[in-house]
Amino acid sequence: MRAVHFTDTYLPRRDGVVSSIRTLVRALADRGHPGLTVVPRHPGQAGEPDLMRLRALPCGVADLRLSPWLLHGATATGTIAEIAATAPEVVHVHTPGPVGLLGVLTARRLGLPLVQTYHTDLHAYVDAYRVPTGALRGAVRLYAHRLGVPRPAVGAEPDSGGAEQAGQDPAALRRRAALDATNLLLLGGADAVVVPTRAVLDRISLPVPADRVFLVPTGVAARRTTPAEVAAFRAAHGIADADKVILFVGRVNREKGVDLLVNAFAALLGGCPHARLVLVGAIYEARWLAELLRSVGAEVAARISVIGQQPPSTVAAAYGAAEVLAFPSGTDTQALVLQEAALAGVPAVLVDPVLHRHGPLAGAADCADPTATGFAAALLRLLTDPAAARRLGELAADRAAEHTPERYAAAICDVYRHAARRQAEWAGRPGRPQPVGAFGRLSDRGRTRR
Repeated sequence: MRAVHFTDTYLPRRDGVVSSIRTLVRALADRGHPGLTVVPRHPGQAGEPDLMRLRALPCGVADLRLSPWLLHGATATGTIAEIAATAPEVVHVHTPGPVGLLGVLTARRLGLPLVQTYHTDLHAYVDAYRVPTGALRGAVRLYAHRLGVPRPAVGAEPDSGGAEQAGQDPAALRRRAALDATNLLLLGGADAVVVPTRAVLDRISLPVPADRVFLVPTGVAARRTTPAEVAAFRAAHGIADADKVILFVGRVNREKGVDLLVNAFAALLGGCPHARLVLVGAIYEARWLAELLRSVGAEVAARISVIGQQPPSTVAAAYGAAEVLAFPSGTDTQALVLQEAALAGVPAVLVDPVLHRHGPLAGAADCADPTATGFAAALLRLLTDPAAARRLGELAADRAAEHTPERYAAAICDVYRHAARRQAEWAGRPGRPQPVGAFGRLSDRGRTRR
């Protein structure tokens, strides 16, 4: 089946969603299922085969760029016609932004099966960035308008006093209600919804019946490196032979728990003075990070290397240099870096019990208290007990090896087939959205080719 993938994040930005999509597209192509990927255009973005780049503008958050088609709905017509000319057989939406919404609209207009992957704990992110409720409600109105459907109710205003007495932030409740309405617009009509781990289902309630939800962990391939590349990495970043490296890979942002990690590192240095913390990943809040490093003092900060976003080869060398991976995030739903580290034989320390139990390593990691002292103690145990660290790393490698890109693609193909059957069963029923306008003929042609 030829899929068309829609994502609001793509290279040169690097994150778990980008890694997951690129892994899936390559693995599907290897199985004989080529596809098209629709992305926001970004300065410096290299051209790729089967990549459709849409005009996009910076939104001021985490280097994301948003397609302005929402404000000029007529521009979608030409884009959808161009997509239809590639004869797609299934639409796969990976993100909830404007490009993701365009994917939902494309599926409706072309009468194609719609698959969504819920990659991100959106509720945690809108809380971490304190996204204004007005902006979220505006998105609900605009999304409903572009889809041509009634606007879902956002929910009643929470009683401020009652919410505060129950220990809940009224502003957070309003944000979550608006996000739930957005999820209903995006996911409610999907023929299948993929979640990468049980962590998603434990944290939120998706507006989708259980028989349309599929648990499919992302497959990860090992990042190859050599002793020479590892040695060069250590030398380039001033890591001495005696240093014991605690590695963090991911966005160096507050929602990733970096403040918890830095404070835990300060606490453990007394027990392991040769420890060195290496932070690999994009930095979007430079002032916040600088203040965090100042807060722990110059002596501790001197043992912390912040090296920014790096190409895959450098990240592989970083895993090769590490004794332990520190994963302080409480907002991740899959954490591909846990699998990457495991495949390199590096044990991990988490603070998220849900991801620890239900993530791809299935408990093959150390789960610490989400406090600076608790996290520090867990990291220190692995740094000072190499034999225990090695055993845990070997167990993690075995668990991670179960989730290959090939298995990932095979499982997604099964989801596509399920979605196609469901779409075919519902196609002629009253109330089911049908292909509209000039797209009906193109959609019919696509179904004939199937």
